[in-house]
Amino acid sequence: MASPHPNLYRRITASVPLLITIGIHVLLIMIAGYFVTEQIIGKKKTFEASAASEPSIAQKQVEHRLQVARKGGGSASSSPVSAARIFSTAENALQMPALPDLPSVGASSLSGMGFGKGMGAVGTGTGYNTGVGTANALGGRGFMSMSFLGVTNQRASKVVFVVDISSSLMDIRKGGFRAFEILRTEISRLVSTLPPANGFNVILFDGNYSVRLFASELQPATVASKTAFFEWLKPINSDLQTLGMRSIPAASPRWKYDPPESLKLDPEYRPATWLNALHAALEQKPDTIFIITGSAGPGAKELSRAEVDRIYEARKKEVAELFARLIREGYDLKAIAAARSKAVARLRADFDAINRKLVAQNKDPFIIQDIRRVLAPDFQAALKRAGFTLKLDPTGWTDKEGRLMWDTPTSAEIARPTTGHEHAEFSDVLNHVSRLQYGLLRERASINTFLFVGPAESNEAAQKNLSALSSRNGGKFNLLTTKRLEEITRRDAEAK
Repeated sequence: MASPHPNLYRRITASVPLLITIGIHVLLIMIAGYFVTEQIIGKKKTFEASAASEPSIAQKQVEHRLQVARKGGGSASSSPVSAARIFSTAENALQMPALPDLPSVGASSLSGMGFGKGMGAVGTGTGYNTGVGTANALGGRGFMSMSFLGVTNQRASKVVFVVDISSSLMDIRKGGFRAFEILRTEISRLVSTLPPANGFNVILFDGNYSVRLFASELQPATVASKTAFFEWLKPINSDLQTLGMRSIPAASPRWKYDPPESLKLDPEYRPATWLNALHAALEQKPDTIFIITGSAGPGAKELSRAEVDRIYEARKKEVAELFARLIREGYDLKAIAAARSKAVARLRADFDAINRKLVAQNKDPFIIQDIRRVLAPDFQAALKRAGFTLKLDPTGWTDKEGRLMWDTPTSAEIARPTTGHEHAEFSDVLNHVSRLQYGLLRERASINTFLFVGPAESNEAAQKNLSALSSRNGGKFNLLTTKRLEEITRRDAEAK
């Protein structure tokens, strides 16, 4: 039987390299530890307090303030070291970095208005809204994101509304009386959210070259200004007997087109009424403008005297020939005019009676510009749906074919016009607005436009023109319908 010792010997001799390796590593670790301890860390450092010295003036001031603070209810554990860092006047004292200018935060009145369906039902409410804006009142841009009828403007602080209040905006083609009620409520809603540092104004216009303002200059969005504005807006287009400009409070400022020569406007260009209202808005020096209009006419260019005379003579000749022809055919033009006036007066009285019934039933009345509008097929259909009928008496004022004679002259004479105009191009509008922006403002205002149309209306030219105006002036264009307005109102109600 073989002895086990040779195997043990081989195992021991085979492990010698491993043992030597382990020994070397242990030795190296011990040397490294000694080197770190003695050469790098070294001996333990000690600090010796210096001899006490007489307190400096700054230290006395610190101690005095701490004592005052403790007596006044301050923390008794306030650290003198911390206080010295704050109040020390030493050159090597810790300096606190300057704080950045922060926007002011103010509470603004969330005074609101609610307009009931039909004529009347106007309510007011108050609350508070916190808005963030610059601390220099109306002098700078605010930090408010402003949303109106689906259009959002960032950093708006000075806003002006330009609103068409002509009766054409309330025609059934566009949605009727309800449409303006929604517009009035939406304007009130936005104004109610403005913080006091912001400014606002409202400018109204119609189709007769009339422009009126809430105030002669931009108003701060304070509680007092908002309350005055809501009272001012309440009667506008809310009473069937006083619509349009007649519904505006008498004390409201009137705007007159009288541009200074420094603007260098085209002297032959006559702007449309909505452009005059925009001119009045830009004079307020706003940063944001919202225009709501039912049309976007480009205005007119003034004709030369020779061209005016030519048009006048041609028109005079045309009227004289018509007058002579009707007399030859046996028509009594005076009797026709009298019968026509009587029939129209009767139609008007019947129409007014229908509206009185609708108002009594708390329903929206019908709004028209011209009494002939009630004879149109769509208007007749609307009357029928409401349970009414209207007919015009044609007796005594039809021609031999039975057609109504609306435009028969009573005389061959016509008035000579003092001036004459022809339609301008929309390029005249863009040039006019550019000159206004450049001449009236340091920074161009954002112009947002809304074209109010009916479900069956297609005004592609106006859409294209207003879209071009908005895009060139940093704003947006939107198409408005009554359905769209109702969707916005419903969305706002759900958001609350």
